[in-house]
Amino acid sequence: MEKATALNTRAGWQEEETARLLSAVRAANASGAPLRSVFESLSGDLGRKPNSIRNYYYTCLRRRPEGATLPVTPFETFTPEETHHLLRQVLMARGQGRSVRSCVMAMAQGSHSRMLRYQNKYRALLRTRPELIESVRQELAREGLPCPPPRLETADPAFCDPEDTAAARLMAQPCVAAMLEGIKELIRRAARAEDASTIQCALDRLKVQHDLQRLSWEKDYLALADCLEKLTTVLKEFFALERASQLPQMDLFQESILTLLPQAEQLLEESRNLN
Repeated sequence: MEKATALNTRAGWQEEETARLLSAVRAANASGAPLRSVFESLSGDLGRKPNSIRNYYYTCLRRRPEGATLPVTPFETFTPEETHHLLRQVLMARGQGRSVRSCVMAMAQGSHSRMLRYQNKYRALLRTRPELIESVRQELAREGLPCPPPRLETADPAFCDPEDTAAARLMAQPCVAAMLEGIKELIRRAARAEDASTIQCALDRLKVQHDLQRLSWEKDYLALADCLEKLTTVLKEFFALERASQLPQMDLFQESILTLLPQAEQLLEESRNLN
């Protein structure tokens, strides 16, 4: 705890800010969001630059072993029931004219990490399960509950007022079609950028796992080196004695060797298991 407080003091971070950062990282990992989104999301709330938050996070990994394990521990995923409940709440809020963010903030009851978890899950469903969202929307409509209107691709001209008809004619112009094609290209590029973001997320995870594994290896290496140094010292000191002086020291020598050898063997065995 003293080391953690000293680290926070040197970096200008409060304990509450550190806890909030690690909590947000857990939520991002649970939803599959990239760590970069955590740093950018917290930037405005904490009044710090994303790069500064990222650097502090990796400093925590190196200097706070108790906190470094948090981002890679298993997290509770959304059950089908939780997903269904989340969609109902968000779609009803949208039907009442409220934003997704205000809805998930209310659901999280003041927990920033839970709010991020809900928000990231809903965004993922928008990308990957639009048919599920439409199914829940229809369910709400059948129950007479608030819900957003369906996304219609076309409209019947018989139900269009003159302004809508004029807009339809405008949409048929070649220049407008070219503009729409340009927008579609931008969307395709955004999709490719999203794929790159997914890859970056995987790279971030691998980097974290690599850093944690390196810290573990360094700890095992230091323990093994210390044990071997003690063993070497005992051997050197014993064989540096005159032969006549070795005999009185034989029992102490054997006791030291029998104590250190099992320790060295155990450390070597643990090292082999890691590899």
